[in-house]
Amino acid sequence: MTKVFRASLLISLTGALLCSTNAFAKEIKFEINDPKGRDNVSFTSNAPIEVINGHTSKITGTIAIDDSLNLTKQPIAAEFDVDLASIDTGITLRNEHMRDNFLETKKFPKATFKLKSISTGAGVLKDGQKLNLKATGDLTVHGKTVQKEVPIEVTYFKQCPSTDGKFKNCDLIQINSTFPVPFKDHDIKRPEVVFQKLADTVFLTINATAHREASAAAPTSPATKAGSESETKPATKPATTK
Repeated sequence: MTKVFRASLLISLTGALLCSTNAFAKEIKFEINDPKGRDNVSFTSNAPIEVINGHTSKITGTIAIDDSLNLTKQPIAAEFDVDLASIDTGITLRNEHMRDNFLETKKFPKATFKLKSISTGAGVLKDGQKLNLKATGDLTVHGKTVQKEVPIEVTYFKQCPSTDGKFKNCDLIQINSTFPVPFKDHDIKRPEVVFQKLADTVFLTINATAHREASAAAPTSPATKAGSESETKPATKPATTK
């Protein structure tokens, strides 16, 4: 066997092993979409006279991670959408200004964050434990996308009677994050809202729960099934000899 042949064989085997490993990689998916409206996205702006707050419960999203729950492994993907037209500041006229003159929600109805990578804090999700991450992704608001690093606190809860109180038969991931959003980054003019001015930067806070349906009960193995049938099936009567 020549050295060239051995080298080619080694490369081929290595490639086959990598392909095999990727082929066996599995992902699990979590979804943010609470019909009861318990998720919350809010913003805070320090206006000259008062602090202005706005909020909405209309956030949706998906998270896909390796089934080992290890956030350092591929696949990992996440995307979140917020319905900006549903933001409520507590004053009807101010809401109209926010939607029509500020966010222009008829043209740009939603804000989106799409995960690109986790720079720090990634590890294995464990029941009841928090991970503090720094995540980099694309934030799109008002039709303008900027790359942004944001802090995210995630807590994983394995399906149990406590989690059933929020989503029946589900594993959960709680997500909390607060970060600044400067208007200039998204070509938003500093708006006048009912004779007041918003600050140049607002702080966006996200509190949401992603849920994953618990896996179905494991199928009965052939050996167990056979044993079960032998226990329940009545014994055959011996033939009668005449």
